[in-house]
Amino acid sequence: MPQQKTYEKLVAAYTQVLDAYADMGYPTKDDDNFRETAERAAKASQEMVRPVAEIEQEVNDLLAKTFPARYDQMVISKHNICFGLCPHHLLPVVYRVSAAYIPKDRVVGISKLSRLIRLLARRPVLQEDLTHELAELLFSRLDSKGAAVYIEGLHMCMAARGVEAHEARLVTSAVRGVFTEQLSTRQEFLDLVTAAPLQLL
Repeated sequence: MPQQKTYEKLVAAYTQVLDAYADMGYPTKDDDNFRETAERAAKASQEMVRPVAEIEQEVNDLLAKTFPARYDQMVISKHNICFGLCPHHLLPVVYRVSAAYIPKDRVVGISKLSRLIRLLARRPVLQEDLTHELAELLFSRLDSKGAAVYIEGLHMCMAARGVEAHEARLVTSAVRGVFTEQLSTRQEFLDLVTAAPLQLL
């Protein structure tokens, strides 16, 4: 049971973190608010970071079901809010991800684009790598004419510590295929995903 073993390791690790906080003067051993905190933190960590094998299997399952393409223009999933983890500090990152592809023969279900984005974010991965991996996936695995990804990230390692730049967003983008070859197509994508989000009732 690898997940149970991982959970037990995380509980042990967070128990040591609480011991360190006790050394800093916090009543982690006496205050009931800290009771079972190690267990809760371990469960939260397993929700934040998915196992690699699970991610790979779920990606395969998501991309296994496609439909014949009767549409040869840009397909965009815009402003997906999802969460990841910075590999440098193991602190959360809040992402706003927009991704697009231009189908050749097949299209993927619209909800699966959002699921794919959220799935790939659930890793301790650099935003730059997430951006390029998502673009490559939409280009190569979907055998599309081109793919583009635009990500804004609010990094807690910058917002909650260090420079405390809570207003700063890291912006990354990646393009493949026709988005690389045709500047107008790339610009159309950027114009669409950087426009103000639609306010729905």
